[in-house]
Amino acid sequence: MAFKSFFKAWVAYALLAFPMFYFVYKYGTPDLGLKDFYDYYKLYSNWDIANVDAPFNMRLLSSFFVFLFNKLGFNYHTHISFIKAGYDQQVFFNAILFNFLCIIATCVVIFHTCYKQFGNVLLSFIGGLLYLLGFGTIFFEYMPITDALSILLFALVLNSYLAEKYTIIFYLVLLIFQREYVFLALGLICLLDYWKYRRKYFLHILLAAIGCFGIYYLLRKTLFYTPTYDHQASPGYFLNSLVHLKFPLGSYIKQTVMTLNIFILYLFIVFYKKMIKMKADNFELVKLLLLFVQINVISFAAVFGNNTGRYFYILIPLIIYQLIKEVEPLVSKHTTI
Repeated sequence: MAFKSFFKAWVAYALLAFPMFYFVYKYGTPDLGLKDFYDYYKLYSNWDIANVDAPFNMRLLSSFFVFLFNKLGFNYHTHISFIKAGYDQQVFFNAILFNFLCIIATCVVIFHTCYKQFGNVLLSFIGGLLYLLGFGTIFFEYMPITDALSILLFALVLNSYLAEKYTIIFYLVLLIFQREYVFLALGLICLLDYWKYRRKYFLHILLAAIGCFGIYYLLRKTLFYTPTYDHQASPGYFLNSLVHLKFPLGSYIKQTVMTLNIFILYLFIVFYKKMIKMKADNFELVKLLLLFVQINVISFAAVFGNNTGRYFYILIPLIIYQLIKEVEPLVSKHTTI
């Protein structure tokens, strides 16, 4: 597909995403469940790594770009809801601006991935649109935290992985300084794919993911060490947390389910295909269900509380890809009829 087509897709997604970008800047606040912003603020404003607790002090990639935007003087001054002494409105704006750009780029990567695999422009565009309309995108990705770039990097990882390209290793190295959860999720994906297909590529990427996670863990325990959240990297604490629940289960379930609108849509489509006796990819269904179990176990062990759905949403490019994969035969059948 020509560059011109991707540029058109980028413009379309940018126009569709802009109202939410401005809405979040105008009315958004990190005080309702997104207080990680206050840790990142020191990186965004002054690149003050020394006074930020781990693991926030290792989310350096997105934080650097926000810091750079500030240094370049990017700003749009208007009256906004988030006004707090000691916190610069320009920093708040640039964090949201950078996430807005990451969201658009993720839409385009999902569009490219789906088109490359299925060759259907409309379905591919809908794939990017689904990300734009996802619960997690609206409630988390525009906000001034670091998740938007994490999802973009995972979308690039998925694009390379499906094509079995080793450019994926470059993205994995970047993820050491962005989001360690991707290594755990990708490791499970590679393990399952190698078990089923026995191709060396999957084994190589599994080893790369393990190696990158090992580097991350070593850096967190040494160069980036801080004691505040160190228990989250302790095997003993994990085991204790799995045995003794440390947060309310009811609110955990409600909060998690609310973030799963696209995943639930995928499950509904698979169920519908089985109802009408059409073939669905059971292996990929099991893979996604195991990934969901994995993040729940991690959340219980590390006591992430109500953030489970938010972390699982980092894998949304894969969920959308599998959703489009299941929808494509339905669309083809309808078109043929």
